[in-house]
Amino acid sequence: MSYPIAPGGLAAVLAHPDDESFACAGSLAVAHAAGATTRLLVATRGEAGTPDGMPDQSFGDTREAELICAARTIGLDEVSLLDGYADGGIADQPFDVLVEEIAAWLAERRPSAVITFGPHGVTGHPDHIVIGSATRWAVERLAESGIAPNAVYVISPIFDPGANLYDLSPEEQAATHRIEITGFADRKLAALECHASQTDTAEQIAALRAAIDSGDPIFEGYQRVRPIVPAPHPVFDTALL
Repeated sequence: MSYPIAPGGLAAVLAHPDDESFACAGSLAVAHAAGATTRLLVATRGEAGTPDGMPDQSFGDTREAELICAARTIGLDEVSLLDGYADGGIADQPFDVLVEEIAAWLAERRPSAVITFGPHGVTGHPDHIVIGSATRWAVERLAESGIAPNAVYVISPIFDPGANLYDLSPEEQAATHRIEITGFADRKLAALECHASQTDTAEQIAALRAAIDSGDPIFEGYQRVRPIVPAPHPVFDTALL
């Protein structure tokens, strides 16, 4: 999807199609509804997300189409894909080149805040870890020129209604920001359903649907890592912008 560029707003820099729907679809939808420009940069086309895990370029076409479906459902203003990064092999490319590409994307768009993965990438996936690290390095590069985003957040899935429990890093298990997405949970659910080729969405869809049916508030969590939120921080912040 290509749109005229307007500076500011909220951006997410992630590794695969569907990362956005699992991790931050609700928060992006909240920001968009409030009038902020919302953007997503994805490093790979997800071609290794086949049932047998074997890369298939035609399957990458399917996953790219699913990403566009999810982006439209969430209400994103722009989705970009990096070129030349294999699903499962982001670390095989020069890290400095990845940093420069992310920095160039951010410099052109000037988002006010960026969401990415923390040191463990939530699930420990190597692509998640590398893209999160490269994004944070890219922001530091931009800071040298005075054009870095005002804030960087890493995904903290501690409010996830699903049953998955991960060995999270300290940053990922200590949210500073809790964003209520209750009014946009249906949109997050529909975004997850866009990724029909991925069987691991079924558990998340079921858990989110149950959370919606319960009528209780639904949240997404983040740790702000730039600037660092000083301890103690006894209450959650409730907005990313």
